[in-house]
Amino acid sequence: MGERKFEVVDTHCHIGLQKYEPVEALLFHMERAQVSQAVLIQYMGNSDNRYIVDAMAANPGRFAAAMIVADDDDGSAIRAWAEQGLGGIRLLADFRGRGSDPLAHWRAAAELGLVVSVFSRPDILQSDEFSEVLRLFPELSMVIEHLGGVKPDFDLEAFAAIAALARHENLTIKLPGFGEFCHLPCPFEDVPPLAELTLEAFGARRMMWGSDWPPVSSREGFDNSLTFPLSYLSDLSDDERAWIFGKTARRVWNLED
Repeated sequence: MGERKFEVVDTHCHIGLQKYEPVEALLFHMERAQVSQAVLIQYMGNSDNRYIVDAMAANPGRFAAAMIVADDDDGSAIRAWAEQGLGGIRLLADFRGRGSDPLAHWRAAAELGLVVSVFSRPDILQSDEFSEVLRLFPELSMVIEHLGGVKPDFDLEAFAAIAALARHENLTIKLPGFGEFCHLPCPFEDVPPLAELTLEAFGARRMMWGSDWPPVSSREGFDNSLTFPLSYLSDLSDDERAWIFGKTARRVWNLED
């Protein structure tokens, strides 16, 4: 991979024993690609976060993590998992709970100082529900996953609505492996300027790279999901790349150097 002047943090990895791959497989890829730390994002449909808690305990300092809890939780489960070291929660942008307080998940995250990893599609980011969350919780740290859910051949003019969300200073955004928005195979050709548009809107200090491992294995693969954007953004300063590929994640997710 060559020597880098900055440490890399992967902000979007899934692990599991019934779905995806165990943490040991992720650690192999991290070592191979010279990735220092990672954020474990619980996969949809699984509110049992014990495996993630155990992975964090077995690898101190390597991971931060976002939980998932049941739709009808009143905040109790969120608090219990937070006490075990999970610093974030994964929610759909338009999520509403099924308990007495539909905003209980968002409210608990704000009260506990959690990071919300926001799973979405471009249209949902424009929903009334997400607009209400942005209005009610202006201090809540939220990370938009997957550049808002863009896909190959996404309308660049429509991306302006996602870029406009940068006016909310509590939002950061994940730059994924380019296989999410470029046609395979890698190395990619005819790359749409989504990275440039994101950088212009959010700035390097509010962008963070995430591989989407292991689903990325069916696209360009873990190594290429890092090396291609590193090369594509090679004209940026070392400081800008250091923020995008590591420092932003460490600040947002409270990962220690």
